[in-house]
Formats: sequence, C-alpha cells, structure tokens
Amino acid sequence: MTDKCILFGKFEFPVEKGFEYLINENVPETDFLLINEPHDAFSMTFEKDFPIFTVPKTSDRDYFLFEQKRKDRVIKFFCPEKHGNLDSAVWYFCMELYDENGETHSLPGQVRVEFDGNIFRQVKGTPKFIELLEGVKLKTAAPV
Repeated sequence: MTDKCILFGKFEFPVEKGFEYLINENVPETDFLLINEPHDAFSMTFEKDFPIFTVPKTSDRDYFLFEQKRKDRVIKFFCPEKHGNLDSAVWYFCMELYDENGETHSLPGQVRVEFDGNIFRQVKGTPKFIELLEGVKLKTAAPV
C-alpha cells in the first residue's frame, strides 16, 4: 500500500511502514479496516456502523476500563481480564475526536492484544496501537 492515508468515514488513518493494512479497495472510502502488526503483537479492526461497546451487565469475565485523554481526543478502552490459558484478548475501544467547533466524532473499534506470560507484550513507552490511534485525524474537507 503506497497511499499516505486511508479514508474511513469521517476519519483519515496515516499509513505507517511496518504494518499490514487490509481495506476495501473497491470504494474511495473503505468500509472496513484491519491494521495488523506483523509479529502478532496486535491487530486492530474498524467496520462501518460498528457499535460502541458497552460492558455487559452480567458476564463471566471482569472488565477493567481506562481512558487516555488528549486535548483533541479521548480514547476509552473496555478490556476483559486475561482469561485462563489464552495468550491474547480482544479489547474494545471508542475514540472520540473533537473538531474545531467542539463537536464529538466517535470511532469505535477493537484490538486483539497478545500477552507475554502474565503481562501485555509491548516495548517500553506507549503501545504502538495507541500511537496509531493518536495519529488518526478528522477528514479534511475537499477544496471547493
């Protein structure tokens, strides 16, 4: 993929080297997007009309919730606890980006994360999937 960004609804995703991107190439704006880290540390999925996740009232798994707040966005993660002998988990998230008028634009998705032993596998610093989310922008209007 040689494009500098991927259009997905109201959003622009930068294309970074080292990741695999799967999109619907038959339309100008994709209706699904898969970003895969080739060493299986994570895979992120976005789909058109993907619902915003809500924690079930009854579940056999506990969830932990966390938010990352920035001046132009909030990313909310809904994470089930590591289950048994599984070496990965699916975390749901919803990113809220704010435009220049203060209007909120929601982008829900999910990320499969790998665990290394009992901890979440990552290098030092911010996990790369969060860095990718921080790079998403609202789509710029086409010049008239």
